[in-house]
Amino acid sequence: MKTYARIEDQRVAEIVSLNVKPEKLYHPSLVWVDITALPEQPDINYRYSDGVFTAPVTDAENAALIASSRLAAEMDGANRVIAPLQDAVDTVMATEEETARLTEWKKYRVLLSRIDVSAAPDITWPDKPK
Repeated sequence: MKTYARIEDQRVAEIVSLNVKPEKLYHPSLVWVDITALPEQPDINYRYSDGVFTAPVTDAENAALIASSRLAAEMDGANRVIAPLQDAVDTVMATEEETARLTEWKKYRVLLSRIDVSAAPDITWPDKPK
C-alpha cells in the first residue's frame, strides 16, 4: 500500500492510502504525489512546490510577520521625524516646539523598541505623536 497526496493550487488537499495508483480510481485531471517514502509526511494544507512540501504558516506566525513589518515601518517613520529635529537641537537652532516634539518622538521610539512581535496579535501599539 502506498500513500498519496492530492495537490490542488500548490497545497495538499487530500491524503489517501491505496493499493493501486490513484489515477486508476480518480479523475485523470487530478494531481497526485507519492509520499510513501518521505521521512516526514505532509498534512492537509501543506504547501507543495518543485517537489518540496512545507508546513503552512500558522495564524500566530502570520500575525508576528505582520507585526514585524508594521514595527519596522513605524520605526522608520519615527527615525525620519527625529533626524531633522535632532539636527535642529544639535545645531542650537531648535524652537521650543521642536525640542518638545523631539522628546515626544524619542519616547515613542523607545516604546516601539520594547514591542515583542512574538506576542502578536495581542500587541498594544503606542500612540504616534503629532
